[in-house]
Amino acid sequence: MTMNLSKKFRGTIFFTVVLLFVTYLTMHYVGKEHNIYYWDSNGYWRLWQQFSLGFSIDPVGTLSRLASSIKNDDYNLLPVAFTSLFYAFGGEGRLTYILSLSIVYLLPVSLLFSVLLKQFSEKQSVCWTIISLVLPATFVAFWAPTLRGYPDICGLIFVISAIIYTCKTDLSGKLNIKRAIILGAILWSPFLLRRWYAYTVISMYLSLPVLNYFIYNVEGHSFKKIFRICTFFFISGIVSILLSIALQWNLLVRVATTDYSFIYSAYQSSVASSLYNVLHDIGLYIFPFFIISVVISIFTKKTKEKYLVIFSLFNLVFSFFIFTKTQSPGLHHCLPFALWVLIASAISIKWFLFKLNSTVSKAIVVSLTIIICLIINKQSLFNTNINDFSKYLPTKYTPMRVDNYGNYVRLSSDIQSMLHSTEKLTVLSSSDVLNDNMLDTLSNLKLSKYLTGMSQVDLRDGLSIPALMSRFIIVVDPVQTHLTPSGQQVITIPAKELLNNEGIGKAFKRVGNGYPLEKGATAYVYERTRPFTYDEMMDFISKYYVSYPQWKGIYDTSLFIPYSTGSISLGDVWGKLDIEDDGTLYGHPGESRPTTITWTLNGINELLISSVRNTCSTADGVDVTISDMSGRHISSHIENNGSSSLDVRKFNKMLTTLTIDKHGNPSCDSIMIVKK
Repeated sequence: MTMNLSKKFRGTIFFTVVLLFVTYLTMHYVGKEHNIYYWDSNGYWRLWQQFSLGFSIDPVGTLSRLASSIKNDDYNLLPVAFTSLFYAFGGEGRLTYILSLSIVYLLPVSLLFSVLLKQFSEKQSVCWTIISLVLPATFVAFWAPTLRGYPDICGLIFVISAIIYTCKTDLSGKLNIKRAIILGAILWSPFLLRRWYAYTVISMYLSLPVLNYFIYNVEGHSFKKIFRICTFFFISGIVSILLSIALQWNLLVRVATTDYSFIYSAYQSSVASSLYNVLHDIGLYIFPFFIISVVISIFTKKTKEKYLVIFSLFNLVFSFFIFTKTQSPGLHHCLPFALWVLIASAISIKWFLFKLNSTVSKAIVVSLTIIICLIINKQSLFNTNINDFSKYLPTKYTPMRVDNYGNYVRLSSDIQSMLHSTEKLTVLSSSDVLNDNMLDTLSNLKLSKYLTGMSQVDLRDGLSIPALMSRFIIVVDPVQTHLTPSGQQVITIPAKELLNNEGIGKAFKRVGNGYPLEKGATAYVYERTRPFTYDEMMDFISKYYVSYPQWKGIYDTSLFIPYSTGSISLGDVWGKLDIEDDGTLYGHPGESRPTTITWTLNGINELLISSVRNTCSTADGVDVTISDMSGRHISSHIENNGSSSLDVRKFNKMLTTLTIDKHGNPSCDSIMIVKK
């Protein structure tokens, strides 16, 4: 009884110390950052804010949106749903969000890692328990993505749990259906939380049956046992598939019909480059321990630890190669790779520890382990200086800060003062120096309603013509991309034309002086002073055909060219005329003044004009007229929820005006216009 109390007390102390360390490190890191979060470091923070606020106001509706997100989204809301309780106590700030990730996800991963190593250890000691907690709790590869705002470490909770659960019992005995179902649910969970864990799940479904077989096989090989284990995992696999079908059907369809290796081609690099990034994100310092474990496992007797090391080696190699078939691993994708390396490396430290007979010697090893782990953690997460040892440590992911931060704040403030009403802003920069998401964060989201969704990656996003028609565009010199420039020509081509005052850049003028930013770059604000000409747009679009001949006929034969070269006058109050990336025009008349565009329709024979579906009882339709300078015109009344086609062949290559006017009242008068 006394021993059990002692173990519980010791466990409580260990838990408290790790919790305090996790909390302190998080607070210290976030406290050093500038408000420049962007893309993945910003995305889930905003989703967390929205979900948490929504849940506090409308729990039922928010849970319904959560279910829809799980079914449809590549990046669903579930990871932030689990951490939303922190919002109620700490508010919407960055520190609260990162603390929620550290405590809800990173802390359990550290504890489960210790439990896993204990399960596979034939010898136990307090010293080993301490080391098994210190290693994951200070591991930079776990901390870096978490501190950057990625919730992806949540998947490791279920990865480790699956190993623990699988190896608690010999699965070659009587088939336990309940246990198989539970394991199927556990193995499905990483994919449920983050789609890219599919590679890890596949690897584990191949390796877990083998691991269970060997750690319990002491009487020689038996095909009957192999069959029983395979049957068990077959049932688990069916459960995982059924859960995915039931709750993530639309996502599965998209995964099955999307060539991710093609659309993410800009994110791909050679296997050698991917391997280099993974090794350095984890840290070269740990690989001698990893190699020692592998070598010892090959030459030692049959033990659980031996099989765990081989299991980790297989998952590391296999999952890495199937993952890199699609894209190069990013910081957060390295999490499972880092786990396999840490598991195997920890085994070599354990072997060395238990070779020591002296308690003092073991205490020294524990102390050195703690000190070294803390030094590595500090060097990679807080120290920006590069020295001879840096290349052996994990890649530095220090707090997010920039030089000339005051100029960033001034740029954000100045552009806010320039924008009015429905005017739009585009940022032609896509790097850690400046991007639209960073600028929005700097403004505390005040720029959200003005920013256009500028394309970032060519094959993933395509060309965004509407974004180029913004009243203001910010360009950085030299032009900034976060990938190879050849894969981000949607940024580089228009940015260079503005900087060089050529092509479509002639329609803009530079406003004010530049803003010196990070890494010697300078941001400039440009204001559009006129519509683009037909020749400017055709020349601009044709530059993409060299790399993407399949784009020919998409952007040059639809309404993009007439719209981008037209002169638009919006009606008062409700006036609107926007074009979507698919070439559909959406318009709305004003309260007392129509919305008009004067344009040239080249090669367009017919326009289909439809009322946007609505349930307004007072809507009386829209009057649409197309006229030329000589007074010739054609008109049509678009009934509410109706449509009409206009034959515009007689206006081919002529300057005409499209007028969108209310019939009697402007209620629900939204229309959409497409080329037939």
